[in-house]
Amino acid sequence: MLRRKLAVGIAPAIALLMLPTVAAADHIYDGIIPTATYGPACINGTVTDSPVCRTDNASVYWYADSNDYAALEQNDKDALSGMLSAQYQPTDLTVTHESNPVFSGSGETDIIYQEETDGLTGLYGITWCDDAVNGELYTCDQTYIRIVTPDGYRVEGGSVACHETGHAVGLVHGTEAYPVLDPGDDRLGCMENAEEFPPNLGNNSAHLINGVY
Repeated sequence: MLRRKLAVGIAPAIALLMLPTVAAADHIYDGIIPTATYGPACINGTVTDSPVCRTDNASVYWYADSNDYAALEQNDKDALSGMLSAQYQPTDLTVTHESNPVFSGSGETDIIYQEETDGLTGLYGITWCDDAVNGELYTCDQTYIRIVTPDGYRVEGGSVACHETGHAVGLVHGTEAYPVLDPGDDRLGCMENAEEFPPNLGNNSAHLINGVY
């Protein structure tokens, strides 16, 4: 979750730099669910209440909502696709656009992106699990990301979309990391939740992703 008014977020949401090569050194904090600071079980959430979960495998299929209610404009789809290619594809995740989404069964589309203001009072974006995986503590089969309209996928260099996608793969805010970090710590990359909006995932978050997936 990322606050609109540049304050610390309630729950575990960007200087325009090229994404560097994933660091060879170990990450210097634990910022992916579960941490010693934050580790609730994944449950089916809502747009107003959901713990941070992580997608259930390294093959991440995504869909940009095309329904009138929460459809992304074409330029926002393009910005989202570019962000995913630049920030997440270089990690051990394989990120693939899915034109025909699956909303039920064991092979659901992993991330559904929406552009809408409903439920986002005071927020830039929110992420919630729609289908927690039975028998697993922290994983989600299908995650929804809703980012404020208009132009939410393009503001701050794509930082908001990078941040909320981070939550979908299990990344948390600095206040949920271990050891706890300031919400605006530069090491968090786009997972900062303070006064700056870095557009890049950063080496630490990329290394955390690679350690899980």
